[in-house]
Amino acid sequence: MKTYTIDLNSVYNADELHAEIRGVLPVPEFYGNNLDALHDVLTDFHEPCRIEFRNLTEAEITMPKYIRSLKKMCEDVMKENEKVEIVFAG
Repeated sequence: MKTYTIDLNSVYNADELHAEIRGVLPVPEFYGNNLDALHDVLTDFHEPCRIEFRNLTEAEITMPKYIRSLKKMCEDVMKENEKVEIVFAG
């Protein structure tokens, strides 16, 4: 199983979050840099994978609503695509 690690250590806004995602996940060239686009990409994964979001502390402080929305979207993805496992670690 492929594991992707997205480090949010120096992420302070949604643009930086999606830049980090673009650098780690195999997203298409036309990726929309928003949670709806991320949902579409993740529900379309065909190979089993694990996505780990790490070092959330600063991001949760600087953009708490967005991180809550990200976590909810990830829960939805895992319900829709059993090949994708997403975890949030400190």
